[in-house]
Amino acid sequence: MRDKLDSVDHKILTLLSGDAQMPYTEVAKKAGISPGTVHMRTRKMRNMGVIKGATLSLDYSKMGYKMTVFLGIYLRESFLYKTVMEELAEIPEVVKIHHSTGKYDVFIKVHAKDSIHYRVLFQESILTIEGIREIESFISVEEKMSRHINFER
Repeated sequence: MRDKLDSVDHKILTLLSGDAQMPYTEVAKKAGISPGTVHMRTRKMRNMGVIKGATLSLDYSKMGYKMTVFLGIYLRESFLYKTVMEELAEIPEVVKIHHSTGKYDVFIKVHAKDSIHYRVLFQESILTIEGIREIESFISVEEKMSRHINFER
């Protein structure tokens, strides 16, 4: 039980995934358990590394970032992935980085204010990274959903 998750843990995770700022008393009420149990279980899941923190869900378009672009990156040599990923992580507009299998070596998500901002970001920050051989870009026209897995199925 100590290192395994059960249905109570899954219920807590599902509730906090929907609202990471939900007070433990409200989580407890919705889950049908005591606030102390929520606190103890949440601490256990943090110690296990299941819960890594709490984040805000931002609407970048309302903050002036009108473009979301996904980039599939081919590397010159596959062993360069760590170095390339570290350099990509230094670019503030890069919000997700995945070392991937299949067609691309690295797949990233970028937010830009507009096409001019994206062009500058692409040409001056991304293309200048040593080890990148080729890049394919995909502009998102709409994000329909962003969620966590619901463990209570």
